[in-house]
Amino acid sequence: MVSELQQWFVLADGADFGFAVAGLMVLSAGGLYGFLRYSRLLRLIADTPTARIRSAPQGFVQFEGTADWLPGPQIVAPLSGLPCVWYRYRIEERRGGGRNRRRVVIDQGRSDDLFRLDDGTGECVVDPDGAMVIRPERDIWHGASRALNMGPGSASGWFGGGRYRYVEERVPVRREVLVAGEFSTRRHEGLSRSERLRELLGRWKNDPDIIRQYDSDGDGRLSMKDWQGVRAAAAVAVDREMAAEELPDAVHVIRRGEPGTQRLLVISTLSESQLLFRQRLRAYGSGLVFIAAASVFLWAVTARF
Repeated sequence: MVSELQQWFVLADGADFGFAVAGLMVLSAGGLYGFLRYSRLLRLIADTPTARIRSAPQGFVQFEGTADWLPGPQIVAPLSGLPCVWYRYRIEERRGGGRNRRRVVIDQGRSDDLFRLDDGTGECVVDPDGAMVIRPERDIWHGASRALNMGPGSASGWFGGGRYRYVEERVPVRREVLVAGEFSTRRHEGLSRSERLRELLGRWKNDPDIIRQYDSDGDGRLSMKDWQGVRAAAAVAVDREMAAEELPDAVHVIRRGEPGTQRLLVISTLSESQLLFRQRLRAYGSGLVFIAAASVFLWAVTARF
């Protein structure tokens, strides 16, 4: 078989040889891209220990916990109507006939609604915008109508019938998930001390009672020395006001990183060990595809020329 393949590469006309070489180059490039992509995620997950939300450092972290809704409207998958914390869907229409038969995507979308992650030590808001979602639940069914109220249990079809094909992926509510991304803690603290001091001095500047209290020479105006006393009293008042306030609640958020950080957010229904095993298989498989395709490409070019 090897000798026959070598003979074909030598005797094939230019067009056929060109198509074969182009296919090998595409296959090599795809294998290399897959190897680099899966290896990067593999190293990142393997080198990032699972943290606890309560004591997690700021920056790229990894959590494992239960995904749930935030207070407010519940998230529902648009095609099946099933409750979830994240979804992605696609509707395809069958067009043409015979050899021209094809499916065209006529509608698609994905969820960008925030949801909550609870690991038992604390809670964190997950912003799924731009996330790589690994192993969500997936349903595919067919129907004769474009209507969106026909879920995967409809009678139209698990047997390929119907003009429309529906594809929906979901992360169910209260599912155990792994989330890796850029973690930050935010507090809403209102006005700063300097802003509060500036605002208070603005009010006191024209307050007759303040002028009367600090006007040392009784001329109805505040001198520079008088104004220093006003500023000192205002500073004391602001410090007392801030000390009496309760500390604002911290809001933990994990999301895809900004430029200059790890621009990656992973949401996986697999555990860390399962995810690492999956990524190793994909990385090694892609590497083997690259090596095999590149070797055949070099062999074909050498045999031809």
